[in-house]
Amino acid sequence: MIRKQIVFPGKAPLTRALAAEVVQTASNFEARVMIQCDQKIVNAKSMLGLLSLGADDQANMLLMAEGADEEAAVAAVLAVLA
Repeated sequence: MIRKQIVFPGKAPLTRALAAEVVQTASNFEARVMIQCDQKIVNAKSMLGLLSLGADDQANMLLMAEGADEEAAVAAVLAVLA
């Protein structure tokens, strides 16, 4: 399992448009891709899950992936968030 801290450009909140890009990107991979914000963990392939995070402050956000293509999934999702 890979865990990477998420840093949003300009410390902007997670918008619907950005969440949609994350979902679309994460869905291209077999790996299980999750995002943790504080104690809540959601599937990064779920738009509703991402929006339920209420991620206004990204200080405690982690991207996690587990599976055959986990490294590629993490790299792709981080590229979308960069």
